[in-house]
Amino acid sequence: MVTKPENLMQMQADALAASQQAAAKTLEGWQKLAALNLQTARASLEQSSEQINALLAARDTKALADLVTSLAQLPQDQFSAYAKAVYAIYRDANQEFATLLDKQVAASNRQLAESVETLARSAPSGSEGVVSLIRQSMAAAQTAYDQVNQAGRKVTEMADSKMNTAQGGGKKRG
Repeated sequence: MVTKPENLMQMQADALAASQQAAAKTLEGWQKLAALNLQTARASLEQSSEQINALLAARDTKALADLVTSLAQLPQDQFSAYAKAVYAIYRDANQEFATLLDKQVAASNRQLAESVETLARSAPSGSEGVVSLIRQSMAAAQTAYDQVNQAGRKVTEMADSKMNTAQGGGKKRG
């Protein structure tokens, strides 16, 4: 419940700033992903050229067979490294968005709590039950939000653990 035009203007300015931050973080993530893709494409082109030269330089069938076998193992390791880099970009962007969202939710909760307190002070007698119900609803919503946030963090931790396990497995093979 916004009581002053200045409060409404501040809320709109805060929402605009949060939207701009989210847009900047999104663009930053896309830039990182584009740079990774460009780097990967460049490396792949260079590697393909080197592989073709190596295949053309093979002088007997054993050398050719050994070369083909060794070349078949490279893409899996390279894909694994690429997947790890993409995941790192995703994880970092996700953490930044979660931080922005947490700030927005906290600010909204503060504003709502202030509005409820203003309503409680100016409410007619006999409306204490309604105000109490609103406060309980706010507390329940905050608890639900916290639980969803906690579950999201656990999923992220599990994904990080799986990625670290995969990295460890990849290092043992190489």
